[in-house]
Amino acid sequence: MMLFVVTACQRSTILTTKHEQQVLRYRFDISDSLSVSATAYNNTHERDWFKTEGIDFDGSADAESFSKTSWSKVVSAINTNASLSGFSPTELQGIVAGDDTAIGSVQVRSNAREYYSRGVQFGLDWQFAGDNLSHDIQVGLRLHEDEEDRLQRNSTYHQENGSLVLDDLGLLGNAGNRVQEAEALAFHIQDNIAFGNWVLTPGLRYEDIKQKRTRWETRNGRTADPSSRDDSNLRSTRNNDTQVWLPGFGARYSLSDTTTLIAGVHKGFSAPSNSPDVDEEEAINYELGVRYNSDRISTEAIYFLSDYDNLLGECTASSGTDCTIGDAFNGDAATVQGLELMFTTDLNRSGGYSIPVVFNYTYIDSQFDSDIADTGYFGDVSDGDPIPYIPEHQFNLSVGFLKNKWSSFMNVNYVDEVCVRASCGQFEITDSSLTVDISAHYALSDNLDIYGKVENVTGEEDIMGRQPYGARPNKDTTASLGVRLAF
Repeated sequence: MMLFVVTACQRSTILTTKHEQQVLRYRFDISDSLSVSATAYNNTHERDWFKTEGIDFDGSADAESFSKTSWSKVVSAINTNASLSGFSPTELQGIVAGDDTAIGSVQVRSNAREYYSRGVQFGLDWQFAGDNLSHDIQVGLRLHEDEEDRLQRNSTYHQENGSLVLDDLGLLGNAGNRVQEAEALAFHIQDNIAFGNWVLTPGLRYEDIKQKRTRWETRNGRTADPSSRDDSNLRSTRNNDTQVWLPGFGARYSLSDTTTLIAGVHKGFSAPSNSPDVDEEEAINYELGVRYNSDRISTEAIYFLSDYDNLLGECTASSGTDCTIGDAFNGDAATVQGLELMFTTDLNRSGGYSIPVVFNYTYIDSQFDSDIADTGYFGDVSDGDPIPYIPEHQFNLSVGFLKNKWSSFMNVNYVDEVCVRASCGQFEITDSSLTVDISAHYALSDNLDIYGKVENVTGEEDIMGRQPYGARPNKDTTASLGVRLAF
């Protein structure tokens, strides 16, 4: 199994971010049982990071005349021992390892983006009780808007002696000039009704989301200035509006002071993109389980089932292959079901120190329930195919030792192999992964402590993903020391 590494490009990777946040909260208790609250928030975020988008084997005179072959095709050719554009698999492997290339042969994108999200939300909490019956009613309303502004640049480089050398900076906007925006209204009401050994929780939520994308012309030969946002440079606009009602109902029944039965039925929802032909993700979610809590032991076992009317897939920089970032795809009907188990205890019974143990295990059976043609994201799908990137088995075991000012933990984490495409063919499967981390903390005071940790102690090397451009490894062995100050 080959790992895809472009050494020169990795050396040039820099991520620059800037984030600001303002939050204003207000709460007023009208009485002991009735209160209202209001929150206003504003977030702004800027970031720019660079990654290679593809290769022009013959080279290019400038960034605008670059003829791209995607790195996913290069990796696929290496994996299948096939030639591509006159280059043998050995020569292709040399290129991804940093061998010299033609002038203007490597495209690197500046993924500059600006974001904001802001809004106001109002809440009401009303508690009252009657004979053997109590209510806790919560009502909420949120008005929200957000925006993503992309003005990106493709530049061309060539590889020389294992490093990237700039050939043409390229025109600002030639890699994308668009704004995506959304306005949303959300309302919910929920009541916790307690009587006897029962707690019932009915609820209802309403979402109204309006999304829009405006795109300006950036293609070579169709505009002289791809950064322009004049009306004369407008390329296209598209909209997608969504309104949905989301009911839900939960129930708890106390068998004893230590044992509780739980059940619930809720409608789930994820908003689609601004593509007008993409539907929202909707599912009916069921859960049924039991919880046990005593002085030293807590356990939980829950069966869950999500029946999707439409599973949504969205292309991102870390998923998909040749799809356009931001585009979404309908996955149609799908089913996800499984079992979650949890166990916690303290192995020490004598006092003076503690040995906490926490174990979590999840089993998931996921599959598509229909046949759909190539989506550019899920691939060709047949009824019964697995849903990408959902592991069948995963568990986490944490064992600690705490005494006075010292605490130390060992964490063991396992994730099963997954398919990255529904077809689950060769080079479309990740590795199963078992990693061990250790950490230790010492409290110098109530506000100051020092800590150290080592992640992936055994140095496991596993493929955790295969998108967008070939195999992606897990985190290497990493050691760190730090000081934490609270004030």
